[in-house]
Amino acid sequence: MKLRLQGNSVRLRLTRSEVERLRETGLVEESVDFGAGEALAYRLQSRLEQDPVAAAFGQGIMTVSVSKDAAQAWAGSDEVGLYAQSGVLTISIEKDFRCLTRRLDEQEPDAYPHPGQTSETRS
Repeated sequence: MKLRLQGNSVRLRLTRSEVERLRETGLVEESVDFGAGEALAYRLQSRLEQDPVAAAFGQGIMTVSVSKDAAQAWAGSDEVGLYAQSGVLTISIEKDFRCLTRRLDEQEPDAYPHPGQTSETRS
């Protein structure tokens, strides 16, 4: 899962296997180890409540939560993302597409095929 923070926005991008894990288990998480016992963890979790998409941060963990129904519907569809506003924070949860301009040594086997990709550029 990729994390992008910019201003008051959070974007999570999930590969196919991560979308499937969210659908099956309700949780996808990653962390960045900064050394000296310091880490930033970030997770996407589904919940039974039908509350809107929300984000919280505490004790070095950023949690984005979405209703199980919304996560299931998104995971099983062609929809690119789920988008929400939580106070001043903009939240985007998106399927991760292959880059059209990736380097030859950069592999993205678990990414979704890019909609703009032609059959000649697919690998």
